[in-house]
Amino acid sequence: MTKNAQAYAAAATAILLLIPVKSYKRIALPPPQQTLICILPEEDAAFQRNLVSKYAEDVNLDLRIKTQEWPLDSLRSGAADLMVVPEQATDIPDGVVLSRPFADGTAWAVRSVDTEALRHINRWITELTASERFNRMQKRYLSGKPVNLTSISQYDNLLRQNADSIGWDWRLLAAVVYHESRFHNNATSHKGARGLMQIRSKRYTAEELANPARNLYIGSRYLRKLEKMFDGATPMESKKFALAAYNYGEGKVSRLIARAAEEGLDTGRWDKVATLLPEGHHTVSYVSNILDTYAYYSRLYPKQPDASSGTAPRN
Repeated sequence: MTKNAQAYAAAATAILLLIPVKSYKRIALPPPQQTLICILPEEDAAFQRNLVSKYAEDVNLDLRIKTQEWPLDSLRSGAADLMVVPEQATDIPDGVVLSRPFADGTAWAVRSVDTEALRHINRWITELTASERFNRMQKRYLSGKPVNLTSISQYDNLLRQNADSIGWDWRLLAAVVYHESRFHNNATSHKGARGLMQIRSKRYTAEELANPARNLYIGSRYLRKLEKMFDGATPMESKKFALAAYNYGEGKVSRLIARAAEEGLDTGRWDKVATLLPEGHHTVSYVSNILDTYAYYSRLYPKQPDASSGTAPRN
């Protein structure tokens, strides 16, 4: 990239990173004035071609793709801006760094001086690979091929610690965080909810809620409190009620259950109680989407029941 192009990319990246997740709207940037030159491997490039095209679209870059063997010197010389390489490549030269890996065993290589570009790419990969959209892409392009995924986000260790302490599957807690903040620790909603679990409470300072460990600790303990409040027919049903209350409010869910009891509905099952909500209600979608993401994570990521070493902060 030229110096002007690098400056444009840095400015565009800064704008994207400052947008709060819950109030995100695509910004109408000026027509692209630069080109992203990407080199793909000669074989099995369909999956990566789709990924790179989506990335270029999201950051508003013109894209030129070359399909050939991967001469990494092309990056250092500036002839290419991004290259798709095997994650386990052993001959990565100085001046070249790799992104987080993808499910097909590849990673993106960029110049080590392009620190802002790498930071943005890794955040983009984190959000994409945790989404149902990525699940659909894998089904389309990687059907029958081995999948190599080892993490959901950079907060996996904290997620395991906190999930273990409240008796939840860490992948379910990860699904909650994904739908609350897309793993963006600096996310802030228009109502003032902050951090990974979008907590809004006068009990905690902004500094506390900006701390990933503290935010996860507070949010997960609140989920556990809600689970104990709502006695579902099974442990999983109790968790569904907890998720509904996390989104809708514990008072509103309590009143909903009381109405269900008056109408003779099974108050131990969320899907029965939820029929009292209007069609398309956001809480029904919230619970359903989290469970779908949890099922997706469960298929792709190993369950590691032993939490990593370390102590969560005390409330």
